[in-house]
Amino acid sequence: MKKVFITFFERVRNKEPDDWLTLQELCELLHISESKARSLKKSGRIGFIKSGKGSMFLAGDAFGLLERVEAVPRNGNDIYP
Repeated sequence: MKKVFITFFERVRNKEPDDWLTLQELCELLHISESKARSLKKSGRIGFIKSGKGSMFLAGDAFGLLERVEAVPRNGNDIYP
């Protein structure tokens, strides 16, 4: 469990919950592909705002998603609830 918290801290230490993330930053933070991030956005699992032709994601929403993912036991199912 300690390793999980250290990994989580390393991912988020330079971001504040009020910061906005680009699609690429979101993917790096969550360790997911751009298509998975778009799927999360389309399904409403993560909030976003339109910024020109792209989207921006609130870091606090990404942190919440990370917390939910870390709490889910790994049993081979999709890791993003």
